[in-house]
Amino acid sequence: MSAVLKNDSMMQGDPTQPSFLRLKPLFQLLGIVVGLPVWGYLAFGSGEAHTWALNSYMYGWIFWLMATLGCLALTLLHGSINCMWTIAVLRVFEAGSSWVMFALLAFFFIPIRLHMGDVYPWVNADANDIVLNFKRAYLNQNGFDLRFLGSMALMGFMSFMMSRSSRRQDKSGNDKERQFRTNFGTPGMVALALIITFFLTDVAMSMTPHWYSTIYPLWLMVGGAQTALTISIIMVCSNAKKQPYAEQMSPALTRDLGNMMFVLTMLWGYTSVSQLIILWNGNLPDTAIFYAVRGADFKLGWNFVGAASVVGCFFIPFSSLLSTRLKRYADRIRNVALIILVFRFVDVYWIIAASSPHREHNFAVPTMWDVIGLVAMGLAWMGAMLTLVAKHPLLPQYDNRLKELKSNAH
Repeated sequence: MSAVLKNDSMMQGDPTQPSFLRLKPLFQLLGIVVGLPVWGYLAFGSGEAHTWALNSYMYGWIFWLMATLGCLALTLLHGSINCMWTIAVLRVFEAGSSWVMFALLAFFFIPIRLHMGDVYPWVNADANDIVLNFKRAYLNQNGFDLRFLGSMALMGFMSFMMSRSSRRQDKSGNDKERQFRTNFGTPGMVALALIITFFLTDVAMSMTPHWYSTIYPLWLMVGGAQTALTISIIMVCSNAKKQPYAEQMSPALTRDLGNMMFVLTMLWGYTSVSQLIILWNGNLPDTAIFYAVRGADFKLGWNFVGAASVVGCFFIPFSSLLSTRLKRYADRIRNVALIILVFRFVDVYWIIAASSPHREHNFAVPTMWDVIGLVAMGLAWMGAMLTLVAKHPLLPQYDNRLKELKSNAH
């Protein structure tokens, strides 16, 4: 039986097969039932309540955008250095960064594009606003559209080239494909860094156009990679005793996955602290305002949200992943990944929600539309990602290093 046919049998309720494939139809259905009405209201609605909803929706859209960018960065990383720890989670990375996912994100961005002035203050800038008029050579509608479509197309192309090569090697076994991915992925990571710098500056940082930070795109990118890795670890380690993962799961693999989570935890802490130190010590009104609006008034509650993200995205995983014993067990690694993922929602909320120019209220308590936007996009994202995962073998057929590692373990 071919690997694809095996994947088809997984969706027939076989309890010995990965549970996430059995959940695929549910995510597909909910993604359509929930996502399309939300899209329709945001695209064609109007009024003050619609403006609040649109601003809250940006939080969910950017969260799942970051997950997609993280999947693409880790796919390119695997191709560049041909590492072993990514083999078990590679198919999730490839599916999560497919050109289909970028098309999905572009589709869900249409409501924002139809109401740009409600989300991006620079669209309707006052003629007397010296700062925004100075930036108009870059921050203008035509330039934004061109960079948005160009960035989406380039990132989708990079993902397509990497995944197509991987599929070809599955069928042919030709090792030249591995060298192709190395040759493509290494400069691809440099190109991705440049693309993301412009892209995230446009779609995220320009929500507060008077503020700027040179480390902001990197900060979000590290968080996105952290999100992508935790999602893939949750999926794989939750099914560690099921095929095809059971024959490749070993303490060495879980240790490597835990170590990579630890690395991204450290990078997240480094980029977060770097931005704080640079902006706060600079003490310039146009830059320090990012932290001032999140910490000047205790009634707003943003201090609590920010402190929670530091605890959940750094201190808990940092202290947990120092344990060598913990990293030997798939279920414990999964639990740490779950904690990180929960606080990734908190961290992105702290970054994006407080930057929205129009919100239902200024308090840090999430609004109904914060939740609706996040869930609607998440259901659509998971439904599309699982659909793509199910189309191909869950593990690369050309790379048996994990199986050999487990069989040779003492």
